Amino acid sequence: MHSEVLFMIKRIYASLFGLYKENARLVLKIFGIKLKFRSPGINQLADVCCIPDIETLKKNNVTFPHPVGIVINPSAKIGKNCVIYQNVTIGSGKYSEKYNCQVPIIGENVTIYANSVVIGGIYVGKNSVIGAGSIVVRDVPENVIVAGNPAKIIKTNLGNSIV
Repeated sequence: MHSEVLFMIKRIYASLFGLYKENARLVLKIFGIKLKFRSPGINQLADVCCIPDIETLKKNNVTFPHPVGIVINPSAKIGKNCVIYQNVTIGSGKYSEKYNCQVPIIGENVTIYANSVVIGGIYVGKNSVIGAGSIVVRDVPENVIVAGNPAKIIKTNLGNSIV
């Protein structure tokens, strides 16, 4: 009976977060990453995140409102005061041992909404917003909102307005 309940919990967890907890822990162990996030009212371990250099990100006031499924390439640069939601990938483009991997540079005050992918040697300008589910493969100018697959500019001249 106990094993059946445990199996059901794992299935529910997998359907919610896309990975079995054991696999996520293995990935974290391989990369030597230990993370613990707390949400109000919930003591939640970030078991399915791969976020290198978390201390630097915290010092730069980078926040993760829903810290699940976030993958960030160790070489990626993320500016101050950014917000990164769940299931976001910030990584390199095509990989080949002949070429150096190019990774994104995210400017200051950028918000990246859920299920977005930012890949390759691109620059995301400061004060920009990446809409949910976007695939960003080209540079994003400052003060714009981009969304879609591939991401396109849908609003310009944001300035310092709150989105």
